[in-house]
Amino acid sequence: MENYQPNQGQESIAKNEEGVFNKYHVVVKSFIIFILLLIFIIPQVFTSELIRERENNQEAAFIDISEKWSGRQTITGPIMAIPYLEYYRDTNRVLRYTKHHLYFLPEKLDYKSEILPEKRHRNIYEVVVYNSKIKVNANFERIDLKKLNIPKENILWNEASVILGLTDMRGIKEKLEMSLDNKTYQFNPGVVSRDIFESGAIAPLFIDSVDVFLSSGHSLKLDIDLKGSEKMFFVPVGKTTTVNMKSVWQTPAFNGQFLPENSVVDASGFNANWKVLHLNRNYPQVFTDSNYSINYSAFGVDLIMPIDGYQKTSRSVKYAMLIILLTFLVFFLVEITQQKKIHPFNYIIVGFALCLFYTLLLSFSEYMVFSLAYLIATIMTVGSISYFIYYLFKGTKVFSAIGGMLLLLYGFMFVIIQLENYALLIGSLGLFVVMFAIMNYTRNIDWYNLGKKKE
Repeated sequence: MENYQPNQGQESIAKNEEGVFNKYHVVVKSFIIFILLLIFIIPQVFTSELIRERENNQEAAFIDISEKWSGRQTITGPIMAIPYLEYYRDTNRVLRYTKHHLYFLPEKLDYKSEILPEKRHRNIYEVVVYNSKIKVNANFERIDLKKLNIPKENILWNEASVILGLTDMRGIKEKLEMSLDNKTYQFNPGVVSRDIFESGAIAPLFIDSVDVFLSSGHSLKLDIDLKGSEKMFFVPVGKTTTVNMKSVWQTPAFNGQFLPENSVVDASGFNANWKVLHLNRNYPQVFTDSNYSINYSAFGVDLIMPIDGYQKTSRSVKYAMLIILLTFLVFFLVEITQQKKIHPFNYIIVGFALCLFYTLLLSFSEYMVFSLAYLIATIMTVGSISYFIYYLFKGTKVFSAIGGMLLLLYGFMFVIIQLENYALLIGSLGLFVVMFAIMNYTRNIDWYNLGKKKE
């Protein structure tokens, strides 16, 4: 009768007649590992809270700098505002009146904007602010009172004005003056009413002759030197609104109701062009009072900071449980195949080392680029765990296997963090490879006869 030769995958299990592991030990140890995995959710929650706290500190730094510099800017106009009176009789037949405002939007509106960004620091936090130079050209068509159905004598021509909406008036660097029909007008702070925007500037029109004013259209030119933070938006109040915006900033985000018709973003910055028609929005060229909300149609650019350490660290924490699970699983399989018990305290030590990786990553990323911070945190974590395992197993075989596995896991996680668009695809493929490797490694283990001698 031929002697039975155990296969290679079970050789280490068959060496001892009784073995140190049996199926009951497997059940108990599996339960302990499961409890430890649940416990290690707690430090991950604390780490996520710490990241949110640091992000809130960064937002507070942005608010602090914006309050001293200028906030996010949205430019609306110029718009021609002409008040008129509407007469009526009350219940006692007394003649009374109500004051309304007519708003005339330009026929053609062209913005040319150059944004000059700067980075400002508050403690360890970095915020982007900007100076901008904006050239505005607007053309108003001739006002036809017959279409308005308003008596000419009811219109308060002496209160006619051109208004300009600005989100944060602190951003105005130079005096505002416009050229309307080759005449210069000065802007003053304030708005005629809060029908269409909350803050802005107003330029009173000194109309010498109403008939001359009504006889033709009007051409307006305006230069704005404006400071702001993070974003610049425009409201397309022209029947045809065109916007050209350029900057040396390399990471813009085009947001709002309209995307640019064409844009170029490269190492030298960005250049974008918009064209919006009145048919693309839901308000007319002439309206009264606050009948329409026009700010909803704003569009423009956000000068976003490249994805910072807080965002990337927060994304990496989502993979913490996976790395801890795979590390504990490798430990468990080493126990089975090497017939060497590992005390739960050793699992706890390694688990805390894996959790500490994210705190190290968060700390380093506040002072250096994320990739370098990730490399340093990985070397420290993998190095300390490998050192611990080397003396735990008193050999280099297991030490090199677990150390190599951790390096692969952290390298794989780094790739996923960088690939935002393909993170799910690459992550799914990676998990499939890991699952297949585990299936292949455990295919020859007889879980019901652990520790029993093969005959």
